Amino acid sequence: MNTSSNRNAYILIALIPVCVYFLSTQLFEVNAETSVSIKNAIVTAIKQQQTPNTTLVFTEYKSRLLWLCSSLLSISAYLVAIAWSAYTFKRCCNQHHKTKITIIGLIIMMLTLLNLNNGSADSAMFNIFDTTFQAANASALISKPLLTKVFVIVYVINVLAGITPSFILVAICSAISTPAQAPEALEDFFVSRMKYLNQGIMVGSLILLFGVIHLVAWMQWPTSMFENNELNKLALDAFGTISQYWGIAFTLQLLCLYVAVTLYWYRQTHSSLIAQQPTMDIDRWMADHGFVIAWQKHVLQLSTMLTPFLAGSFTSGIDLFSGN
Repeated sequence: MNTSSNRNAYILIALIPVCVYFLSTQLFEVNAETSVSIKNAIVTAIKQQQTPNTTLVFTEYKSRLLWLCSSLLSISAYLVAIAWSAYTFKRCCNQHHKTKITIIGLIIMMLTLLNLNNGSADSAMFNIFDTTFQAANASALISKPLLTKVFVIVYVINVLAGITPSFILVAICSAISTPAQAPEALEDFFVSRMKYLNQGIMVGSLILLFGVIHLVAWMQWPTSMFENNELNKLALDAFGTISQYWGIAFTLQLLCLYVAVTLYWYRQTHSSLIAQQPTMDIDRWMADHGFVIAWQKHVLQLSTMLTPFLAGSFTSGIDLFSGN
């Protein structure tokens, strides 16, 4: 349908969100030293309060349930995303591209999992999750059997969070991969593939939205384990800023991916139709089927991609779920 370089450009497109995520993590690591200080301050406050009162018991229980709600949302979203990605890969990826796309996905997945496995106590990224775990370990409100269950749940979520974006990228690469020979129903081919691309952005937005919700609920759970109101306020403000940072980073990933994929697919559509349907009014057809570079035509997708940023702007897990 097009030159080999054009057909294989999706390999570079798949690297765009990876590069944005890498930049986001590197910038966030500037906070490594401060993240350790925050963790130590919270754990120390919890250790000083070894005799919980009734109010604290109920407050911690409520925060724990909010975190479990966010865990349920996250796990469900990741599994749905993986299932959609597998279906899309099967439907869209022809044999000519399967090996290359699979290798791309495996490399991205392995890098993510290695990064997760190599986290250290001096890492700001690692301390996002370690702060809450160490707080729960230090609290008299959390029993050892419960702590073990918490560890398993968080570990499963982290693994799913590490592999699911790779599945989605593989699915999107499959949707924008073009066969060496033009399909018979060329116009229907491009329209159907655009639908898969829009679905991919929706699915990606969904998992990142629930990822931010889980992040908010997880980080703010420790503040319910002690009664130092001043430290509680400081911690909530700090955690709110962290969730805003990652809400912005996730939205930026989605926007960069969507713009790159959309521009690439419009170009592929236009050049392929010119080559295969020279007598067709291509500009008219593209306008009629939504292949138009105008933000007004992408309001739904843009609104969806903003949801991680909006979720990160909530200042507490309670606000996030109840609106209070």
